Amino acid sequence: MKSLLRKLGVYERLKASWLYDVYWTIFDSSHVRQRRAEEAFYRSLLGDLRQCDVVFDIGANIGAKTLAFVGLGATVVAIEPDEENQQVLDRMFLKNRFRPKPVLIVGSAVGAQEGEMTMFIDHAGSAKNTLSSKWVEVLRKDDRRFGSRLDFREQRTVAVTTLEALIRRFGKPVFVKIDVEGYELDVLQGLEQPVPLLSFEVNLPEFRHEGLLCAQRLAQLSKQGLFNYVVDCKKGLELAEWLPYEFFQAVLQQCTDRSIDVLWRSAA
Repeated sequence: MKSLLRKLGVYERLKASWLYDVYWTIFDSSHVRQRRAEEAFYRSLLGDLRQCDVVFDIGANIGAKTLAFVGLGATVVAIEPDEENQQVLDRMFLKNRFRPKPVLIVGSAVGAQEGEMTMFIDHAGSAKNTLSSKWVEVLRKDDRRFGSRLDFREQRTVAVTTLEALIRRFGKPVFVKIDVEGYELDVLQGLEQPVPLLSFEVNLPEFRHEGLLCAQRLAQLSKQGLFNYVVDCKKGLELAEWLPYEFFQAVLQQCTDRSIDVLWRSAA
């Protein structure tokens, strides 16, 4: 059925509709519960948003987080350099709709400066595609993290923008989600002002140093900023209290989870 719906070009459209929830409520209600728990987590951080509230979804992939942010009422700028995923986002949120969702798709990567970069391709549409050569080398050797080693046999030149350029174009976001497979520090080097709330992924232990540098960069932007983190956003925050950088860096140094999302709340 999924294959047929994809051939008809309506599968992604259905994923963003109430019919999709009805289907999974009947056949596997845990799927719907997990998605609603994720949306509830972001609502606890952001509250109910309005379309004038902008969220940046950097590394949007196939739109799972974008869908959650739209559910909160925000306008979402979905930044995704992979062309196949851009088409998925278009079919999910914009195409064949009487009323398109408030989603703006930017077909670029995000980095420290504007220009072009090489993206390493595991396969078209893969969530593992990356601009980070270090992440490529890690996954070429590691057969445990994702069940097998990845090849990244293809390379592609992609346009690169910066967070500052995105802010000039779309306005200051209420939240920035960054999930770019090891390239998070470069993304943050292109940010020159605090935003109210931001998250970035850290794959451990390989990117612990980069994660600490990301936190340090944010602390430079706002000395009053506070940190927390999640392992699974559907389970909520890991720390009972948000911590300043000087205390949070010790937490990150000792963290044993394989992948976390660090959250930063500024005074902006």
